[in-house]
Amino acid sequence: MTAIFEWLFKYRPLLYERGAIDFQPLWPSYITWILVVAAILGSWLLYRRSSSVITDSRRYGFTALRAAVFLIVLLILSQPVLRVYSVVPQQNFIAVAYDFSKSMEIQDEAGGRSRLEAVRHMLRPVNNPLLESLDTRFKLRYFRFSRSAERSESFPEELSRGGITNLERSLDRIMEELAAVPLAGIVLISDGADNRSSNLEELRTRFRARGIPIYSIGVGSENFTRDAEIVRVTAPATVLKDTVLETEVAVSSVGYPGRRTKLVVTDRGRQLESREIILGGDGEVKNYKVNLRGHTAGPTIFQFSLEPLPGEVVLQNNSGAVLVDVEDARPKILYVEGEPRWEHGSLQRAVQADDNLQVISLLRQAEGNFLRQGIESPGILEMGFPADKEELFSYEAVILGSIEAGFFTFDQMRMVSDFVSRRGGGFLMLGGRNTYAQGGYAGTPLEDMLPLYLDENTGSAPEFQNMEFKVRLTGYGAQHPICRLSLSESANLQRWEDAPNLMGFNPTAGPKPGATVLARGSVLEDENRDPVVLAFQRFGRGKAVAFTADSSWRWRMEQDHEDNFHALFWRQMLRWLVSDVPDPVSVSAERHSYSPDDTAVLRAEVNDASFEPLDNVRLSAHVEAPSGQKTPLSLDREFEKSGRYSGTFRPLEEGVHEVVCEVFQDDESLGSAKTHFNVAESTEEFHRASLNSGLLRRLSSETGGRYYSVNDLGTLADDISYTDRGASRMEEKDLWDMPFLFLLLVGLISTEWIFRKRKGLS
Repeated sequence: MTAIFEWLFKYRPLLYERGAIDFQPLWPSYITWILVVAAILGSWLLYRRSSSVITDSRRYGFTALRAAVFLIVLLILSQPVLRVYSVVPQQNFIAVAYDFSKSMEIQDEAGGRSRLEAVRHMLRPVNNPLLESLDTRFKLRYFRFSRSAERSESFPEELSRGGITNLERSLDRIMEELAAVPLAGIVLISDGADNRSSNLEELRTRFRARGIPIYSIGVGSENFTRDAEIVRVTAPATVLKDTVLETEVAVSSVGYPGRRTKLVVTDRGRQLESREIILGGDGEVKNYKVNLRGHTAGPTIFQFSLEPLPGEVVLQNNSGAVLVDVEDARPKILYVEGEPRWEHGSLQRAVQADDNLQVISLLRQAEGNFLRQGIESPGILEMGFPADKEELFSYEAVILGSIEAGFFTFDQMRMVSDFVSRRGGGFLMLGGRNTYAQGGYAGTPLEDMLPLYLDENTGSAPEFQNMEFKVRLTGYGAQHPICRLSLSESANLQRWEDAPNLMGFNPTAGPKPGATVLARGSVLEDENRDPVVLAFQRFGRGKAVAFTADSSWRWRMEQDHEDNFHALFWRQMLRWLVSDVPDPVSVSAERHSYSPDDTAVLRAEVNDASFEPLDNVRLSAHVEAPSGQKTPLSLDREFEKSGRYSGTFRPLEEGVHEVVCEVFQDDESLGSAKTHFNVAESTEEFHRASLNSGLLRRLSSETGGRYYSVNDLGTLADDISYTDRGASRMEEKDLWDMPFLFLLLVGLISTEWIFRKRKGLS
């Protein structure tokens, strides 16, 4: 289309976009208007006498055709010109910036060349018409970029590939470097695989305001025909030692619909899991849940990889990793029970051998008489259930057994709600005759937290159902860490199938919209009933779990004495309940992994014992590198968020780094926290690594430049030349002789002649 336009109008569309049309007649401008009127009036008079031969409408048409012919002749005689600015040779600068990030290693250019080899050929120093054309008009400055841009005298034979691409920082650096010279534009050679820019829209606005156009050249293939990649891996940031942790792997593929491949998980080279997965359709992202165990305390890197498939374009994106802090801690859990019963004793015995759980129980034996178990000092729970936040918030989870709502004051129930939503604690309500709607919890602050509606608003609560039922896992429940009693999916389902039936449950009105149901009951007496047995939902910062059965002890008493089904279920339930519960003082990294080119962003959150944010404190922090080198870390207050502090750290080593932060008020320590992050060569550059021409096109069009493919660079030097940026001069290009005007003139005369002959006019 551009070639046709140029043939018709003499010049390319770009010149019309950047130029202005003017006229240079040999007479004054008022003469032009007289001639226009004369042309129209003369055409009218010419056909005025033909009214007896042709109709009025046809006469008007003939008049318009003849007037158009006269006006075009007048336009040609007015000598139209296109005024456009062009640069003065060797008085302006051009920045030639080429991408040398790792994604440029991908071999998807013609002939199996890598993208970087295509750039090397494009910028070859000899026999290069493109550079010769640019060099005769501009002073060239070369830059290479990935994380940022740096000057480069020429294209080197060997490059150390950058692990990330930040177009925003790179272009800013080029603009800063050439701020003192007349810059006509930037030639940007890239695949558009930008994975670090935070605000490209603002960058485009700055370039447009300064009149610096970006001429981008896209390198690489826009669509891969065959490729499979791990898009992301997610996992809990922290987990207790020996806990089943749920990870999720997102896999995308092109060209392998329905193809089977293997997903392998390793830790320090040791294979932990290998499973066969089925890939989705082209561009579809499928999520796969993988359950693992962290056996060794400390930071653990789980490595995920896909088995290579025939014909894959990129193999580097077949892997992904996640860092998890495996903690050897002993979080405190408060268990409140309203009466001595089998469920209380069996739960206590199930977790008493777990070194990473500390269950402190408050058992009501009579009115005002409590049995306290697991306490460390006589003063703990001396007055019964905590009456202030500081005492309650010292726990990380709360379990309520068969105890009626009337046992608590409204303020205590509101405090439990805050414990979950603000403190981020875990909450579990067990089944029993005096709990859920049967215990009067409908309409209380605790009902808001629960994942189940308690009643049907009939005015009276349904009775406790003393029926036998089989626990059936839902599809999600079969994958969830609470119910994953065996890492093998088939073995896990068989264990649940073999588990004894339970007796008795609390009827509810079903799950809330945000709830996740893990298990339902299959009632033996009524096959149409499938009450929710186990469900959870997020509530503020924490989570609330509902377990409506009151006889899980049957899983212990009716099994072989060596079977650990019951104990394993309750250990995993409580471990999951306290997972990711924050401490008053916490520190975290913005990401679990950074490339060597990155700057780590670290944040701390500081609260008092009641989880009220603290700002008037002093933080002492440092980062310990894998070599043992300790570097002080400055964490400054974030004024927009109370109790939040942040800082940055530029790692110099690869490997796992430890961040330690201690908080002081005056000279008193309020607590400390630590976290870890990993520094390793990143594969980000190879994820979604096809040519992002859309980004490059927007970058060019919104700054006044153009986008080019590798094979369409013939007009690049000319396009940059026509600009009023820097040292430039005005050029006038004749338009009177463009073919379009003469074709139009001939077409109008021919049309008029044909119609005149058809109507018998001379």
